[in-house]
Amino acid sequence: MEPKKNTSTKKWLLGCGIGCGAVIIIVIFLIVGGVVFIKNMVNIFEESEDVLKDLTVKYGNIEDYCPSPSGKISPERMEAFLETREAVRPVIEDLEQSIGFLSDDEEESGGAFKKIRTGIGLIPKIAEFLKTRNQALLDTGMGMGEYYYIYTIAYYSWLDKPLTDGPPIAINEDNEFDYQHWEDEESKEIRHDLAVRRLHKMILPMLKNQYEELMESRGAEFSGDWKDALEKEMKALEENRYRLVWQDGLPEVIVSSLLPYRTRLESSYSSSVNNIEFIIEQRQREHSVR
Repeated sequence: MEPKKNTSTKKWLLGCGIGCGAVIIIVIFLIVGGVVFIKNMVNIFEESEDVLKDLTVKYGNIEDYCPSPSGKISPERMEAFLETREAVRPVIEDLEQSIGFLSDDEEESGGAFKKIRTGIGLIPKIAEFLKTRNQALLDTGMGMGEYYYIYTIAYYSWLDKPLTDGPPIAINEDNEFDYQHWEDEESKEIRHDLAVRRLHKMILPMLKNQYEELMESRGAEFSGDWKDALEKEMKALEENRYRLVWQDGLPEVIVSSLLPYRTRLESSYSSSVNNIEFIIEQRQREHSVR
């Protein structure tokens, strides 16, 4: 029988989703061949969580965010999102370099020890990324919910970035983490399902908030096509928890909001760091339950 402690650790990791940045710690585990006690690592992220608390007090929980009832994302909000992305660019580039080195299978003199040092160094780098991003959100006047909404709509629903983008860790059929079979089809499927369910839980409440606001704004001029599209998308999400929001195509009102920023959005995306973005989403849920 598997020790209870190990089972709990795996459940915690799977609960975060492969996107949870705690998977980086597993890289160290796999390289060193030792045991990593995840619960002792959470203190490293306290600083970023303190900023998250400030964001939550000011803007509410992630699911509280209400997109514009018109469906448009204003230029001001797009600029705030991209300013946040620009503020974290140096930290992202540093993380990309470390993750790229850990993903390189080529052997070199002293490579194993260098990888151990790099793996250990990832933990404070992740904490620095989260702290920098959260502070940038405060500085630009954007809540975590709005950030995740634009991130999801722009990168996944519009630009078709893979939900499974992230550090090279796989999950095998026994729900164990595996560094060597990241491209395994079963692992890809598990990672995708975890990611899309995480996004589903965040985005569906936002669309419901948006729809309620739309219904209350009877004096405003909103396109009937937009209202019908929003109703249809909410119903589709309610019927399928593995559906990505607007996976059949974005309404024109949203596309027209994103189109002027396509080049900047493309250049601001990081495939290596993508899923690390959602560590704080998991931690906020834990705080909300307490």
